[in-house]
Amino acid sequence: MGESNPLAETLKFYKDLGVTHLNLNPPSLDSVESGIRECARCGLSSGRSGFLAGWGSPGAELLLVADALNEISLREGLPVSGDSWDLLQKIIKAIDIEPKDVYLTNAVKCYADGKAKPTANEIEACRPWLLSQLELVDPVVVVALGTVAAQALLATDQVISSIRGRFYFLDKYPVMPTFHPEYLLHHPRSKAEVWHDMKMVRDKLGQGR
Repeated sequence: MGESNPLAETLKFYKDLGVTHLNLNPPSLDSVESGIRECARCGLSSGRSGFLAGWGSPGAELLLVADALNEISLREGLPVSGDSWDLLQKIIKAIDIEPKDVYLTNAVKCYADGKAKPTANEIEACRPWLLSQLELVDPVVVVALGTVAAQALLATDQVISSIRGRFYFLDKYPVMPTFHPEYLLHHPRSKAEVWHDMKMVRDKLGQGR
């Protein structure tokens, strides 16, 4: 059997993602963003209004993944927007972290006008970009905000209410699924459950790698 060719494997990886123009500089969050811009792996690519790769500190110890973009998120340049963003900032500060020091991204990077909940195909198509971001940021802990984020990270079809509240591992990364801030705005009694989850996140961060 012949030896593997890392360059050929890398080029095939990006070709399979639908990338037609490749920046051969060392991998970075900027190169991931360029790749997302060229991506054509799912139907969103043909009708998208725009995309957002991520926001925050590229060296964050805490990486949070939200579900999908909406029109307001796209306009504001934030993966979570409006009242949900205000609440998420309070949650982050409650575990003694400044929001600017986290990295925040979406499970599905593109938005199309009027698009409903992401399909399983769209989640799967975007997952390699999410995993690339995870490797590049290299956080200590990952938080999945909501069902779509948890399904994207953990490759599961379970809903957030059945899996939140304990850590799962994605390679070396501990992942805590919890409710999305938007859910809390409509179900404020669940804030206690999120606080339980985030205290576990705080403790895990305190332990380091």
